Amino acid sequence: MARNLTGLKIRSFRRKAGLTQSALADRVGISASYLNLIESDKRSAAGMLLVKLGAELGVSPSELDGLAERRLVESLEELATDPRIGGEGPRARATEDLVGRHPEWAELILGLYRAFNDQSEAVLALADRLNHDPFLGESVHRMLTSVTSVSSAAEILGSADDLAPADRERFLAIIAADGARLTQTARALLDFFDNSTMRVRSATSMEHVDAFIFQSDNYFPELETLADEYRREALALEIPPEGNDTASVPARAESARFAATRVLAGRVAEEAVNTIVNAHPALPTEEARALARAALISYVAGAFLMPYERFLEVAEACRYDLDQLSRRFRVSYEQAAHRLATLRRPGAAGVRFAYMRSDASGYVTKRLPLPGLPLPRYGTACPMWPVYGAFQTPGTTARCFGELPSGDGFLFFARAVEKQSAKVGHPRKLLSIMLACPAHEAENVVYGDGLDRARATIPVGTVCRLCPRTNCTHRQEAPLIA
Repeated sequence: MARNLTGLKIRSFRRKAGLTQSALADRVGISASYLNLIESDKRSAAGMLLVKLGAELGVSPSELDGLAERRLVESLEELATDPRIGGEGPRARATEDLVGRHPEWAELILGLYRAFNDQSEAVLALADRLNHDPFLGESVHRMLTSVTSVSSAAEILGSADDLAPADRERFLAIIAADGARLTQTARALLDFFDNSTMRVRSATSMEHVDAFIFQSDNYFPELETLADEYRREALALEIPPEGNDTASVPARAESARFAATRVLAGRVAEEAVNTIVNAHPALPTEEARALARAALISYVAGAFLMPYERFLEVAEACRYDLDQLSRRFRVSYEQAAHRLATLRRPGAAGVRFAYMRSDASGYVTKRLPLPGLPLPRYGTACPMWPVYGAFQTPGTTARCFGELPSGDGFLFFARAVEKQSAKVGHPRKLLSIMLACPAHEAENVVYGDGLDRARATIPVGTVCRLCPRTNCTHRQEAPLIA
C-alpha cells in the first residue's frame, strides 16, 4: 500500500512559498523538528494542523492530503505489471518519491504509457482484422484467381503463334473479364481500407474518462443539487413513486424507467454537465468529453431516481442490501450498486465501496478503486475475487473476506446479472457487478453476516504480477518482484 505522501506535498509548497521549516513551524505553532518529521512522512498531519498548514501555504487542505499522488502511485505500479515492458519493476518507495518530488514527470510517464497502449491496441486490432476478416480473405482469393487466369491466358497467347482467330478472341475476352474483376476487387479493398468505420478506435479516451471519474472521487455535488431541484419540481416525467420492500419490477421495466429518466437528465443537466466536462484537465479530447458527458448524464439519472439523503438513509437502515434497495427505489441491481459507490459527500458519506464491473471474458468495463485496493485497468484482476466466481451461479451473491499481501482486509461481494435477453442461439450476456469495502466496515454491511473473518479470510492479491504469493494455485504469471 502506498505510504502517505502529504509530507512531500507540504515540503514542495513550502519551498515554492520561500519559507524555511522554522518559519512555517512557528506560524502553525509546532516545532521545526516536528515539521521535519511530517515532511519526511514519519509523522502524519491531519485535522486542524492540516488546515493551518494549508492556510499558511495558500492552498486548500485537500491539496495537501496526497490523494491525487496516491492515485498516481497506484497507476504507476499498475503500469509496472505490464509484461510488455519487462524487467524488474521499481520499488514502491522509489515510485512514491518520483510522484512526490516530480508529479509532472509521473503524469508524463502515464501519458506516454497511454499512447503506447493506444498504438498497441491499434496494431493488434488491425492485425486481427487482416488475419480473420472474411472480406479480406475472399478478396485476396478472388485476386489470385483472376491473376492466375490472366497469366495463363497471356502465356497461351504469347507462345501459340498458330491460334485460330476465334480462339485468340476467346483468350483476349478472358483477359479482359478477369482484368475487370481484378480492378473491381482492388477498388473494393481500397474502399475497405479507406473507410472511416473500419478505423481502430482509440482506447485512450476511455482512460481519460477513467481518470476524470477517479479524480472526482465519483461524486459531483452540483449534479446532486440539480437532481434534487428537478425532482422536487416533478418535471413532466411520469415515473412511478418509490416502491416498498416487497414490490418487484422486471429488469426490462427498470431499464425502460432509467432510460426515460436519462432523457430528462440530458435535457435539464446539459449545461451543468458541459461546464464540468469542458473545464476538467483530464479530458483533453472531444471524444473523451463526449464519453464523460454520457457518464454524467447517467449519474444525474441515478441521482434523480435515488436521492442522496433518502438513498443513504435507506441503505444504512437495510445495511446496504442491494436487493432491498433495488425494490425500494425500483431500479436494477447494477444501478443500485453503482449509486452506493457515489455516496461520498463530505460529512455525509456512506460506507466507501470499490466498484468493479466485468464481462465473462474478464474485461473490466467499469472501475472505482479504494485506497489499498487498486483495481486493474489493463487485463484481469486476481482470479480469487468473487467478481469472477459469480459467473458460476448467476443471480446469486458470491462473497468472501480477502486479505491482500499488504495486510489490508476487504469484504468482497459480487453478482452476475443478465444485461439483456439472449437471442436464440446466442449465449446469455452476463456482467458481474462487484463491490468491496474495508473489512472493518463489514459489520455495517449485510453481506458480511455469517462470514467468520478470523477463520474464512482468503489470501488474495490485486494482479498476479504484483502479488508475492508464489504458492497460489490460481497464479497465471510470475511476480514482478520476487
